[in-house]
Amino acid sequence: MFKLTFIGHVSKDINRTPTETVVVPGGGVFYGSIAAQRLNVPSVVVTKISSKDTSLFKPIEDAGTRLIISPSPETTTIENIYPSSNPDERRSRILHKADPFDVDDLQRVQTKTVAVSALWHGEFPEELLEHLRTQVETMAVDAQGFLRNVLEDGTMSYSDWEFKHVYLPLIDIFKVDSNEAFVMTGERLLEKACKRISNYGPKIVLATHKDGVVAYDGKNFYEASFSEYKLIGRTGRGDTCLAAFLAALLSGKSLKQAVELAAKVTTAKMQYAGPYRGGEVP
Repeated sequence: MFKLTFIGHVSKDINRTPTETVVVPGGGVFYGSIAAQRLNVPSVVVTKISSKDTSLFKPIEDAGTRLIISPSPETTTIENIYPSSNPDERRSRILHKADPFDVDDLQRVQTKTVAVSALWHGEFPEELLEHLRTQVETMAVDAQGFLRNVLEDGTMSYSDWEFKHVYLPLIDIFKVDSNEAFVMTGERLLEKACKRISNYGPKIVLATHKDGVVAYDGKNFYEASFSEYKLIGRTGRGDTCLAAFLAALLSGKSLKQAVELAAKVTTAKMQYAGPYRGGEVP
């Protein structure tokens, strides 16, 4: 019945502005699974949260996704402080972290395609990629969970993946944004960065940037542009893009078609805050 599994922490996001404080659900598996489900790809989320926060993530189940929760003393909680009306002026730090995943958690993955969407380095220990590789046919991985490090004070800092040469050859689809691609390669030109990442071994590099999405399969580039969007819808962009790309491939579409659909779905999602609502693809 189910075609796609997302594994990673959901997050409790505390967004503070000069006028209000709002608590909302977030995380790659939150945005990604809802998008896939609304693109008619039955999905499962494997995650870890505290029992006191279960109700916050009810929208996942409301979308029709199966939510598999392992208990954790804490839910990964991220505080975002917006000191002005400029949404790009943001300070973020992790207040709490849910327990990392382990080998036993992988037994909950029952689909042939899986997306690893971790929020911070160590949440999904990289050695688990070797175990997961033996279980699935297609493994997609978001770079964030291996480049985004949590410092002692809770602030988050990006640095290159030390063991990328070991684990990238195991990955079918590796998702980066333009900043992550630069951190990994030192290349500002996205095409050059994708080629360098591809040389480490993943079959497809999927990259988002401010204007659109690019996929590189080691031979050819496939590109599509985002249409005009609103900054309020920026959160969840990459997660939605990866989910739509996977949904397209699982539906039998070509790489070119998958990139085009991913751009359209992501554009639609970026018209509003929150996950993709379905039905607005131009």
